[in-house]
Amino acid sequence: MRSSVILFLFFSIFTCASAQEVTTKNVETKVDTFSIINSYLQKLQQLVEKRDSAGPINSYPAPNAYYYQILSAPTLYSSPLHQMMNNTDSTYADKQLQTLYYINQMLAKLYARNPQLVEQTEESIKNQGQFRDDINEKINVKEKLSEKVGEATLSPTLDDKVQVITRRPNFWKYNGSTSLQFSQSHFSANWHKGGEDNFAGNFYLTLNANYNNQRKFKWNNTFELQMGAQTAPSDNNRTFRPTANKIKYTTNIGYKAYKSLDYSLSVVMETQPLPNYYANTDNLQSKFFSPMTLSVGPGLAYSFQWGKKKRFTGNLNVAFVAYHLKYVGKDELVTIHGLPEGKHASHTFGPSAQLNTTYKICNQVTWTSRIDWRSNYHYTRIDWYNQVNFTVTKLITAMLIVNPILDDSSPKYRNENGKYIMLNENLSIGLNYSF
Repeated sequence: MRSSVILFLFFSIFTCASAQEVTTKNVETKVDTFSIINSYLQKLQQLVEKRDSAGPINSYPAPNAYYYQILSAPTLYSSPLHQMMNNTDSTYADKQLQTLYYINQMLAKLYARNPQLVEQTEESIKNQGQFRDDINEKINVKEKLSEKVGEATLSPTLDDKVQVITRRPNFWKYNGSTSLQFSQSHFSANWHKGGEDNFAGNFYLTLNANYNNQRKFKWNNTFELQMGAQTAPSDNNRTFRPTANKIKYTTNIGYKAYKSLDYSLSVVMETQPLPNYYANTDNLQSKFFSPMTLSVGPGLAYSFQWGKKKRFTGNLNVAFVAYHLKYVGKDELVTIHGLPEGKHASHTFGPSAQLNTTYKICNQVTWTSRIDWRSNYHYTRIDWYNQVNFTVTKLITAMLIVNPILDDSSPKYRNENGKYIMLNENLSIGLNYSF
């Protein structure tokens, strides 16, 4: 077989060299096909010698598979016929395509001049199974594995005592915070502005219970307790006087109207837990449920979150017509808190609004603000509570409270300048715990 192949090659080379087409300008300017074949045969011979001498052959290139058509038995391939019939040009940028072009050209000349040497076709080789064909035929399985598997059940086997309990999601969220703050003031004897030494301690408690079913209904509840006292050296009748002194409960029921806008019903109740007296007297100024204010009103509630990291959040609740109750249980305190003598309660109607905001200035500083406004068209009350928390450690915080109040419901609330503005300011440091 090998000798016949070599004789065929030499015969083909001899016949092609004698042809006039080989000497055309196109062949001279492109690639010398015979020099390529000779070079290829020389490299094959070198590889054979290296193999026989058991020497390394890694430095020599591997045989080129593109030459298998001219090195194998003469076969009629379809690619040379397509190339000649289509008059394909040989100007390929790819060297491998150029090689294939000249191999097909050489085989076409063989078919035209020596057809007797071609003993087989490409189709006959495929029929012999020497070329790989993809298997397109479906594999039919006579026996189904599902039929060999025994009967099984997907239901787990449980004890008869096991009971299945369906639990609804808990839409309630509870949280709160508590803080115990201390402050101390000292004035020298020659302090030109006056003042007296004092110690103060304040206790703050906030509890929240909020319900949100993530659809339409919301119910927010907040309970606030502030109790505090400071030493009173100038008061001969008592050692301590109350400072922080408030109980406040706020509840708001909301039904979603549009995105962040809800229909709402708000209830705000406020009083003070500790009794308070005028300095150096036993005259009572206020006590538990004297006074007590209650505001109930339907309206609209709007929630918002501003800033890139949503550091500024809050909600606004507006009631256009609200019911206001002011109750004073102690007889001697009725006129002090703006009620007619002999009456313990007043019932009025008017607008009200509450604005609650939280601004997280940074990780260590948080400003909480609450504005509570109510009116009955005869008097106005604006309570603006501001609390700034400075976080020192996880448990130690400093707290600044600024609480201005404008209330013209009673002449007793006027200051020396005849204005109805009251102000409470306190800076302290202490313990804080959130849960």
